[in-house]
Amino acid sequence: MKSIPEKHMYYRQVRFSDIDAHGHVNNVRFLEYLEDAWIALYLDNTAVPPEDRDGVPTVGFAIVRHEIFYRRPLRFRHGSVRVESWVTKMNRVTCEMAAQICSDGEVFVEARSMIMGFDAQTAKPRRFTVHERTFLTRYLR
Repeated sequence: MKSIPEKHMYYRQVRFSDIDAHGHVNNVRFLEYLEDAWIALYLDNTAVPPEDRDGVPTVGFAIVRHEIFYRRPLRFRHGSVRVESWVTKMNRVTCEMAAQICSDGEVFVEARSMIMGFDAQTAKPRRFTVHERTFLTRYLR
């Protein structure tokens, strides 16, 4: 029997500063939740990234596009929300990541983002390394 690929789990506390005038998490803050989750996915699966000037990584990922579906308002709460992330498509340079932000059986946000390998020194796209392809494939669903 084939095993189901993993989802990366990241937990994030809703902060007072995330809440907007309508009393729920501002839509722009959800992008920060996703960014934090994908940085955690990268760092959880790689050694310390190669670094250059002042600790800035020379390789990594860049976002090509986001598509976000806001399913229900997320209000301030005790406890954290969970960001579940997985890969839906992948080639040598880009991968499509899917995610949902949820808690206690409720889904607040569903998102898809296109991510590409990026070389900070040349400011150009790059192919994923063998190691990156290996760990991203583990999350391919």
